[in-house]
Amino acid sequence: MRSGRLQRPSASPVAAQASPTSLPFPALALLVALQIPWIFSIGDLRLTPYRLVLLILLPTCLLRWMSGKVGKVRLTDVALFLFCGWCAVAMVAIHGLSDAIEPAGILFLETMGGFLVARCYIRDEASFRMMAKVLFLISVILLPFALHEALTGGKVLLNTFRLIMPTYIDVGMPERWGLDRAQGNYIHPIHFGVNIGSTLTLTFLVLGYGKSPYVRMFKSSLVFLTSFLSLSSGPLTSMVGQIALLSWDRMSRGFPMKWSVLAIGGLAVFIMIEMFANRSLAVILIGYFAFDEYSAYIRTLTWQYGTQSIMNHPLWGVGFGPWDKPEWLTSSIDMHWIIDAVRHGIPAGFLVFLAFFSALLAVGRAPISDEKLSTYRTAYMITMVGFFMTGWAVYFWESSYILFTFLLGSGFWLIEADAAPSSISQIRRSGAATKNLRQRNSRENG
Repeated sequence: MRSGRLQRPSASPVAAQASPTSLPFPALALLVALQIPWIFSIGDLRLTPYRLVLLILLPTCLLRWMSGKVGKVRLTDVALFLFCGWCAVAMVAIHGLSDAIEPAGILFLETMGGFLVARCYIRDEASFRMMAKVLFLISVILLPFALHEALTGGKVLLNTFRLIMPTYIDVGMPERWGLDRAQGNYIHPIHFGVNIGSTLTLTFLVLGYGKSPYVRMFKSSLVFLTSFLSLSSGPLTSMVGQIALLSWDRMSRGFPMKWSVLAIGGLAVFIMIEMFANRSLAVILIGYFAFDEYSAYIRTLTWQYGTQSIMNHPLWGVGFGPWDKPEWLTSSIDMHWIIDAVRHGIPAGFLVFLAFFSALLAVGRAPISDEKLSTYRTAYMITMVGFFMTGWAVYFWESSYILFTFLLGSGFWLIEADAAPSSISQIRRSGAATKNLRQRNSRENG
């Protein structure tokens, strides 16, 4: 009779870098560093804690990625490398080699650094859940400070950090609805809203998996309130969009084609608007995303002149110099999805879209049969759609850009999740297999 001895399961590409109760230290270090507003310099190089963390982690992440330890090379990986390369060439073409080295290096560090840290260290359901938990805890910790700032205008966090080292400057902005806009520990109130608001769906679906609706709603409400105190239209629109998608997910439960139907319906609406409306869909959405008519007007002009500037400089863009606009229009381009094309040409803009949508397509089409993993995938997809919506009213830079690239890379383990189950799933299935084998051996020996 065959021996009933069990062999230890072999490690999988998606096997955990973390135990069920911890987040891999590199990912944790980056998320914590994003919360520290200190600014310091080494020579002429301006540094922040998160840039320092990325400088330390990026070489190791590149080696892990090139060795295949984090799965196959994906189209998103290639698109982001090409994006950084094209932008570097465009900077050299516009500004010359000496002036292009530093900004090109920072762009590569922040784009590939944030993305690869997640690709390398968010590798299973345990680390993904702990990532969501850390982001939620950050939101809860910041809530009382945001409330104080909204009610009194006092910037407790920046003033406290400033006792040790220089920080971001205080951003003074007009009140909205009788409240000051919470800046918290970030460079701008918009960043506060974007970074905290991106945690909403992760809190509801990932941390809330298996919990009662009341627990889900309570935790998600804390995130919503914290982000709302930035009083910024971009993050607020993103959270409303996330809530709408979560509602669709609940209402269409059990319908296997629900997301395809929603996507086809959205495409049909887009075509109808472009064919028959007197305004483009982008202009219509920009109007809805703004807090007031003046903001909507300025953003509409930014879209119109920004796209015209792209067409005037299609190959290399305008670099970091002035773009084609009237003198009286603000030089700020608060639209993430066009600014790279304005600065570095149409190829840069195309590669940004290619990287983003190829990530969503790869994760969205992955064959996943496990209910929990399917829920985690939905959380990832809705979170990234939230970023997509915000990006039409916000430019992601500094910490918000790092968090965007990090979260973009955090879902790639799901592509291979069924083929290479996570450590928790392995333990669960190994335990069941052991029990079944013991029962079979008992019957045979009896």
